[in-house]
Amino acid sequence: MENNRCRLNGNADEAWLARLHRELNQAQYAFATASDPVVLGLAGPGSGKTRALVYRAAHLVKCGVAPEEILLLTFTNKAAEEMKERLKKLLDFWPQELWAGTFHSIGARILRRHAALTGRGSNFTILDEDDSRSLLKQLVSGLSQSLGEEEKKLLLKGGFLARVISQARNSGLTIKEVMEEAYCYRIEYLELVQNLAALYEQKKKEINAFDFDDLLLCWLELFEQHPEIRESYRQRFKHVLVDEFQDTNVVQGRIVDLFAGSSSICVVGDDAQSIYAFRFAHVGNILSFPEKYPHCQVVRMEQNYRSTPEIVALANCSISYNREQLHKRLFSKNPPGDKPWIVGARNAIQEASFVSQRIQELHREGLPLREMAVLYRSSYLATELEFALVRRGIPYRTYGGVKFLQKAHIKDVLAYLKVIYNPADEGAWRRIATLQPGLGPSTFDALWSKLRQQSDPLEAALQGKVGPSRGKAGWEALCAALREARTRGKEVAQAIESIMAENYDAILRKNYPEQYEERLRGIERLAMYSERFPDLDRFLESLVLEESLFDGDAGLASGDCLTLSTIHSAKGKEWEAVFIIGMNGGHFPSSRGDVREIPEERRLFYVAVTRARRFLTLSTYWEDYRHWDAAAGGPSLFLQELPQECYEPVLLEEYEY
Repeated sequence: MENNRCRLNGNADEAWLARLHRELNQAQYAFATASDPVVLGLAGPGSGKTRALVYRAAHLVKCGVAPEEILLLTFTNKAAEEMKERLKKLLDFWPQELWAGTFHSIGARILRRHAALTGRGSNFTILDEDDSRSLLKQLVSGLSQSLGEEEKKLLLKGGFLARVISQARNSGLTIKEVMEEAYCYRIEYLELVQNLAALYEQKKKEINAFDFDDLLLCWLELFEQHPEIRESYRQRFKHVLVDEFQDTNVVQGRIVDLFAGSSSICVVGDDAQSIYAFRFAHVGNILSFPEKYPHCQVVRMEQNYRSTPEIVALANCSISYNREQLHKRLFSKNPPGDKPWIVGARNAIQEASFVSQRIQELHREGLPLREMAVLYRSSYLATELEFALVRRGIPYRTYGGVKFLQKAHIKDVLAYLKVIYNPADEGAWRRIATLQPGLGPSTFDALWSKLRQQSDPLEAALQGKVGPSRGKAGWEALCAALREARTRGKEVAQAIESIMAENYDAILRKNYPEQYEERLRGIERLAMYSERFPDLDRFLESLVLEESLFDGDAGLASGDCLTLSTIHSAKGKEWEAVFIIGMNGGHFPSSRGDVREIPEERRLFYVAVTRARRFLTLSTYWEDYRHWDAAAGGPSLFLQELPQECYEPVLLEEYEY
């Protein structure tokens, strides 16, 4: 833009500026009307970031910028549609020639125009995640017979092959670098993965298809390898606007950079809310932006419209411990409220009882359940709470995870116990037998036809009267685990411990190498829960009853139910009351213990606390039994960092349990 003034005749230009002054705060106004060629909007949580970005797009049109000269990039289709709707309301019409959409959708649009240069036809198909994995499975299946079936399964297990290829492409690293850093436990497959990645690229061209990563990578390659095409888009889009810039990956950051010079670049985001490194987001894109463009105008949108001043103060105190950040300090003009509570419980069971009771109290005081949420770093931390909510009849929905009793590893461990309790349970036998190496469905069918004829299938198996034709080593390991677990009698927790030690721990580690720690924590929580019951009979019966309640979703018809969510899934949402549970060392920050990850973990905590409008409760507990009775944990680092004036300590003796 030439200046901040609209190039419109008469009073229209003054009327528009007056409207901006009326509807935006000072920082939002400065962002919407900034005339510098490069603008960075640092927008804290609840600061009206989307509103400011939409007003900027509208201001460009009001200033006489042709809609076809504007490119608006977002991260989700929902966000794109929301911005389009807001822009339409502001202008009283939709500027048809304006390009607005996700990075991927804009990439697809550009690639269709120049498909021939990428070795595709313009009618190419886009492979979704399932399509990509199916194609990789086809390629793996076609490998020579020198590769065993177990190795083929390992390459595909949990989407391993797809993840390695995608991570390399989105991070700008080679497959070798990715595997050495993140998948060293499978480094012997490096050459094989490299070959499969090359075959995958070749196959996509043969079938005239792109996957999701291609929509960015091939867009970038098109611009880098064909300067004349890049220049044509630089000349067309005089203004490039990017939302949620802290979530861009290396490839997206390079695409934005290629527009600089000819186009005006305006990005908005918050480095303090960059929490998607596991999806390849690169926080360095926003942190380095002022250095990369030293003449950019930085506009800080620091007024928080969502939360009370007390919640905002706690958020500021916490995030201040991150050394590498773009400085800003939130403030709130909302009416003051209660200080956030920090609750110290004896254990996770008492924490769950307190949280569920407090939810009922707030509900009786008139706060709808839909205005309350319980957030956690990892879904296993909600185990005790889910049981407490079911017992109290509080309806809830979960986001960012499967309900506890429906998780595969929990069902696996319960299947061992079910076989011990009821040796005629074919489904339980099938589940644990086919987990063993060399024991597939066909082998089990033949085995079960013999076992079912025995008066006690378990006893026959343990005595070696019946065995499989294949996979004998796996079968013997399973029988050893069942034998040891059965000797524990009524001590269910010890039975689970022996199942893990004798058999399932190795399976868990092999099948879920990247989620092993989290899934192990969930099994340990199951063992802790079992200690409430005198024997295996009562324990299994309780789970059947609890599961029927979980599956019934009682109370959801009214639409008023509590939210249980991982913090990652809660970003972008807000509630009147937020409870953050499991604030213990080893849980949050996570147990991986890599000091390099602490800044992102602290940003995750910052995102969590800023979801609350009026009530914020942070809970920890002193007895945290992990690794089978090895006490660990204690209050989270993020709680220890908070000055006492930021919170109100709460004594649980005031509540009944």
